[in-house]
Amino acid sequence: MKKLFAIGLLLLSFLTAKAQSINIGGYSKIYVHPNLNSPYNLDKAAARLQLRLTGNIGARAAFYSAMDFNYDAIVNDSKQMLIYPIENYIDLYFDLLDVRIGNQFIFWGKTDWVNPTDNINPWDFKNIAAEIEDYRIPVIAAKFDFYFWENFPIEFVWIPRFTPNKIPIELPGKMGPFDVKIMPEALPNNNLKNSEFAVKISSQFAGIDYSISYFNGFDKFPSMFSKVDFTSANPSILFQCKYFRQSVFGFDFVTTFNQFALKGEGAYYLTKDKNGKNIFIENPHLQYVLGVDYIPTDKLTLNFQFIQNIRFKFDENFEKSYRLQNGIPLTDMPKGKETSISTMVKYNISDFLNLRFISVMNFPDKDAFLLPILNYSLADNINVYCGGTIFTGGSESVFGKSKKYSRGFLELKYSF
Repeated sequence: MKKLFAIGLLLLSFLTAKAQSINIGGYSKIYVHPNLNSPYNLDKAAARLQLRLTGNIGARAAFYSAMDFNYDAIVNDSKQMLIYPIENYIDLYFDLLDVRIGNQFIFWGKTDWVNPTDNINPWDFKNIAAEIEDYRIPVIAAKFDFYFWENFPIEFVWIPRFTPNKIPIELPGKMGPFDVKIMPEALPNNNLKNSEFAVKISSQFAGIDYSISYFNGFDKFPSMFSKVDFTSANPSILFQCKYFRQSVFGFDFVTTFNQFALKGEGAYYLTKDKNGKNIFIENPHLQYVLGVDYIPTDKLTLNFQFIQNIRFKFDENFEKSYRLQNGIPLTDMPKGKETSISTMVKYNISDFLNLRFISVMNFPDKDAFLLPILNYSLADNINVYCGGTIFTGGSESVFGKSKKYSRGFLELKYSF
């Protein structure tokens, strides 16, 4: 990472020297994130400066660079001050091809918040807040947009190195008579063989915008392997996160009529566990989202989505018996079919005040994720954000496990 950072600085210096025009912008903000669980400590009390440089190099090239300087007073170690790149890329323009190379965000899909085809940029599930850069992680990639056919643009993406999601992993100190130990995660080697790629073809038919896509890369969620170790004086259960390649075949669409928009998105995930006999690796599965937007007024947008995940080759009796025979808890056992709903409300209360409220609920556990955000514009370039990242549900449910990470946020941001 340090080598890439140094190379990026050298390249940026070269581009800046060659640029015909340079624009400098960015933002500064101060923010606090109080935890919503007793004793209600502050998770963050921080300040951030983001600097952005944009420039053109002739008529066929441009660059963009965004760098964050982040200070967190809560962190009690050498990482109080962090300097890290957000997006840093070069754009090249040709007659039938656009190329973007560098650290970047690439978001796919037409549904809201839950996107089965959006498999390029990882998530930081421990750090969801008002800024998208807080909870989405840019990746180093080369993106090619081809325009050989007017109604069928093709997007091809190559990602040379794998970056996983950042997720909270909570395990008890003991399971029965066994100590619990977490081994270092087993990440894929950074070589050409383990690079990822994706392709998407978009078009329109009868007023429907749609695309088909394919992603070949690693599942950004880990497979958690466990085994009992009897070699030490105190027998223990060893846990380790491993990542496996998968192929994802996707489709999405959106169409509008009057005050409504209908949208859908789905993907079939072909995983390494093709026969469903490895309980540690995700089964092949289909995830789809069907949603509707309703815009009754210029100030209000309502969104409702139905989400379902269907596992193939899933044998509940086999999964249960294997776990019982090998001392693996049943609490994390997946289901053959999982159903969720999501809602989103956007309401412009006034010219200076707007509200956004996002929720996702899983059934039958009835655990939920809630994200309310209130934005007040003090001036054209000064905004106040307040809201919360709230996890609710039983201690063994997907969102309930993250309840300790529920927190509010209050941010004052000045853009320049």
